[in-house]
Amino acid sequence: MAEYKLKERTFQFSVSVIRYFSAIPLNPEFLFLKKQIYRSSASVGANVIEGSAGATKKELIRYLYIALRSSNETTYWLKLIREIFDNLKNQSMDDLIAESEAIARIL
Repeated sequence: MAEYKLKERTFQFSVSVIRYFSAIPLNPEFLFLKKQIYRSSASVGANVIEGSAGATKKELIRYLYIALRSSNETTYWLKLIREIFDNLKNQSMDDLIAESEAIARIL
């Protein structure tokens, strides 16, 4: 049951990140950061899913550790983006950061 909740939570987190940043117009300064945040946030859930399908407990632990690293990276990108772009200092961004940190604590 807990494994299902983690899979669903990390999936929904990725969806939330992509939806949030999809609404932001592209500009050259932001394009690189947008790609990075998409990649790292999607990696969290992807590694949880891949690890849960592993054949051994050791494999699961390895993939969950990768998911943790991706979650920490996602938090970094979110905080960097919030700091650089004044128009993104809002409650939605704070909520994404809080969820990324919460997922990291679970992992």
